[in-house]
Amino acid sequence: MSSRTSSARAGAAHGRLSPESPLFVVLLAGLMSISAMTTDINLPAVPAIAADFGAPVDSAQLTVTLFFVGFGAGQLVVGPLSDRTGRRPVLLGGLALFTATSLLCALAPSLEALLALRTLQGAFAAAAPVLGRAVVRDLFAGARMARVMSFAMAIFVSAPLVAPSLGAALMELGGWRSIFLFLALYGTLTALAAQRWLPETLPCPDPDAFSPRRILGAFAAVFGHPRSRAWGLVAVCAFTVLLVYLTSSPVVFMLHFGLPPAAYGLTFAAVATFSIAGNLANARLVRSFPLEHVARAALLVGLLATSAGALLDLAGLLGPWSAIPLFGVALFCFSVLMSDALALAMQPHARIAGAASSVLGVAHTMVPAAAASALAAAGAGAPWTVLGALALAFAAGLAATFLPGAVGGRAGAPS
Repeated sequence: MSSRTSSARAGAAHGRLSPESPLFVVLLAGLMSISAMTTDINLPAVPAIAADFGAPVDSAQLTVTLFFVGFGAGQLVVGPLSDRTGRRPVLLGGLALFTATSLLCALAPSLEALLALRTLQGAFAAAAPVLGRAVVRDLFAGARMARVMSFAMAIFVSAPLVAPSLGAALMELGGWRSIFLFLALYGTLTALAAQRWLPETLPCPDPDAFSPRRILGAFAAVFGHPRSRAWGLVAVCAFTVLLVYLTSSPVVFMLHFGLPPAAYGLTFAAVATFSIAGNLANARLVRSFPLEHVARAALLVGLLATSAGALLDLAGLLGPWSAIPLFGVALFCFSVLMSDALALAMQPHARIAGAASSVLGVAHTMVPAAAASALAAAGAGAPWTVLGALALAFAAGLAATFLPGAVGGRAGAPS
């Protein structure tokens, strides 16, 4: 690992954090949390945004899904650009633009303007988690990379514990626009922390990394590799679980079950504890079992839990409090899957870590965003429809683990 960490250690000698420091993992988690914070803090405001602009709720739900459309598109740029210029300059520029668009969201004069700004906000927010993953891949490999990712994501998913309740409190103080003022502050503080403490981890800049030929080559390398293709599809299915839940949970809990925003925030936090537990459990499981086997077990458990929940709702036996553990198990399985699937998909691509992270990020963001948007546009707010969609995602992910090259054999030649 010494060749990979030499630049990071040199940065530590100049007052930045060492990769061995626990605070380094905390900083990575803070970067990865921007997307979760920006999404989750807005969820209690979806009905209020719709009412303020006189729009239907399914239109206001697009403030969630269009953020991820921009987020996916932004990943096409930030990963390859960071392979060319370094992780730090791209990250700091993205954070600055994220802060600016957050301020503009707070001033949006119409729902259409807000939706456009949320798309841009997502594009600029992409720098933080994409480059956080690239930094992990710069420094670690295999099971150790999965453990570091799991610990970082365990902190990352603490954002849902507080974000919806914080969003509800901010709405009480200053309406939904105050949420975006808070996000501008969050972006500013995160940028200052990265500027002060994050070392440069790119071992050797690639001057051709941002060329269209190289970007298309990264797509070909990732999806042409049997293991990356299979586990990239698993990551797509796992993120579909998360995004369908995020988009639909305000409708399920606030409109269908009738919970007020404050109670919804607490409900969301309760479900999020399962996600944290999934990351912590995964960090232990990958020490004793192959990543492929852990991920496959998570897919099966998620499929069984969400299928059972859909049947309970169809039978009229599901209420808000019984829905919490069912959605919680789905989020537990999501957390296990994302860490392991991304580690397995990126493992063969050490030399193009930034581009590979972008390719996988685009895939596991754009496809789920389209699925969640379609579900919202169809007006699917009944719990059984949401749980059924989650079950389909788990089933598709489980099927992907049986594709050639997914389990067993060698990882193949690195790209």
